[in-house]
Amino acid sequence: MNVYDKQKGRVICLFFMLAILASCTQSDKASTYFQTEGNAIGTTFHITYGTEKVDSLNEKIDSIIVEINHSLSTYISSSFITAFNENEEFEPTSSDLQHFVEMVNLSKTISNETSAAFDPTAAALFDLYSQAKKEGVLMNKEQVKECLKHQGIQKIQFDEQGFPYKLDSLVTLNFNAIAKGYLVDIIADYLSANGVTNYMVEVGGEMRVKGKNAEGKSWQVGINVPLIEARNEDFFKILELENVSLATSGNYQNFYKVDGKLIGHTIDPRTGDPIVSNLKSATVLHDFCAVADAYATACMVLGLEESTQLIKGNSSLSAFFIYEEEGELKGIYVE
Repeated sequence: MNVYDKQKGRVICLFFMLAILASCTQSDKASTYFQTEGNAIGTTFHITYGTEKVDSLNEKIDSIIVEINHSLSTYISSSFITAFNENEEFEPTSSDLQHFVEMVNLSKTISNETSAAFDPTAAALFDLYSQAKKEGVLMNKEQVKECLKHQGIQKIQFDEQGFPYKLDSLVTLNFNAIAKGYLVDIIADYLSANGVTNYMVEVGGEMRVKGKNAEGKSWQVGINVPLIEARNEDFFKILELENVSLATSGNYQNFYKVDGKLIGHTIDPRTGDPIVSNLKSATVLHDFCAVADAYATACMVLGLEESTQLIKGNSSLSAFFIYEEEGELKGIYVE
């Protein structure tokens, strides 16, 4: 699946977005819409779709999730990516390699186009931040410098047989900022291939929609108000969507304080610095969710001005940014 060469769409994080599921129950004779939900790659998923083949489709969806987990989940000790990070011998399946190669190649493209604001090889840096947050301290500057030495997606290469290897044995990968969107795409493509023309696939807040909901209307997706005290049902903007993918990232939760200073959740992988800016939420739209997922993360690193220029310069992307100006939240649509 080539998830990048697409034209402009029309329009890391579940707590920034809530889908309004306008679907019917299986007991409703007039409806063929169904819902399924569960856990995948360290988060949750919710799928709503209209079909007569619910049982067979659900079984395949479950097998797809198992497959992606085995290849890309850092939450599973027996996954291919875990073995790769720890430099352990591992006999990958063909699907392990397929998904891993797709993620590395797409990450290289997006890392290059975002000036490395998106970088899955910053896994050690993110781990360092998580530990510092847990202890309520700043990250150790020397440890940050050491992490930065062993980053760069170009340090992951493939041999003649297509097997990945590292140019630096200390490089580690974390695809959490793109894998949710990728799983959305895999499931959505499967549904489309089986004749499903109306669906919403959501994994960890990233989603892809096609056609209409059970009421025959466009799918409605609410972008939450980016405030700590906001409830799940407090929406800053409700989008009506058809045939597009969407991903949202933000920096108004999960932060911590040290000596009264706010330490942001978003980390610039190029410098190791936590970021607190006036850009509070970035919702990116694209034909493919993996692309939207990665760019939403990059936008939070780049900030409002650079992100606006980034989106305007890429005809395949559009975005809705929520930012703070003089103490007031404002929204801007960019294409």
